[in-house]
Amino acid sequence: MRTIPVDMSRVSFIGTGKAVERAEYVELSDGSRKRSGNQAKDESGVPLWTVDVIVDDDDAMRAEAVGVTIASHDEPRCEKWKPVKFRDLVATIYVEQGTNRAKVSLKASGIDGAHPNPKPQAA
Repeated sequence: MRTIPVDMSRVSFIGTGKAVERAEYVELSDGSRKRSGNQAKDESGVPLWTVDVIVDDDDAMRAEAVGVTIASHDEPRCEKWKPVKFRDLVATIYVEQGTNRAKVSLKASGIDGAHPNPKPQAA
């Protein structure tokens, strides 16, 4: 599938401070899909996360929240209500199964200036 680079100098994002593990889906014998209960991983086995941000667009009538997928061993972190700059942000346009609607998926290699949010250690 073809990806389209996103020019970060022409779009701004505001952090929500929220990131969640991306769910892994499995295809069933009848062609439907369901969550497996595991975290999705990229081609090299690195866990995938969805980082929620708000598109900062002064010309828009309404705010829009979007999720950006990042592969990382640690949970990616962005500060709440602060600007977020993604590294190597790309958009992939695809047709959603079942609805046949066009959708956009955003993926990045990381967040500039961010530090991983380490998981709490078990006692």
